[in-house]
Amino acid sequence: MKKILLTISAIMLFSLNANALFELRAGYGLASTSGDSITTPTTPVSTTTLETLNGFNLDAIVEIPLFPVGLGIRYEDMSMDAANTLLPALDGKFKRVSAIVNYRLIDFFAYFGFIGTLGLSNEFDVEITGVGTGEWDSSLTYSLGVEGGVSLGLISVGAEVGQLFADMEPTGTTTGSNVDLSGFYAKVLVGVGF
Repeated sequence: MKKILLTISAIMLFSLNANALFELRAGYGLASTSGDSITTPTTPVSTTTLETLNGFNLDAIVEIPLFPVGLGIRYEDMSMDAANTLLPALDGKFKRVSAIVNYRLIDFFAYFGFIGTLGLSNEFDVEITGVGTGEWDSSLTYSLGVEGGVSLGLISVGAEVGQLFADMEPTGTTTGSNVDLSGFYAKVLVGVGF
């Protein structure tokens, strides 16, 4: 028992922190949505139901020395999957720039903690071939989740899961109701620390 405790203590004392002072991360993720329908400027598209968003993100995070807190920025570019049987092809994009705050409860060779984002720029565009384009935005989107992973030297590999809250309002010439992109999300992340 004493050997096990000494081994665990040595690992905790001499392991590299999972976070560096600065970390760049790339990720790919999926997000479920509320299942809302879409309305374009010219045609009601009641048969088009949002199902999932999928795409990539880029993060830049600065870790505060001596504290398990990180601050950063995230860019997300996600495409839309939709159930649509009656209309031409759809091309939907959700682009979001957000501020990141993370708090790590464990931060040695492995890390685990909480992460939140606050949207600074939020755009959702849907183009329907031969019909028109719809545009939505929001002054407030945010997400709450947990993250975890391991550090392999300068490289980290991890995952993030949580809940996105994004109620988008029609903008420009788009008419109709809000589109709710809120839902569960999951991301796989690979990072480089400095």
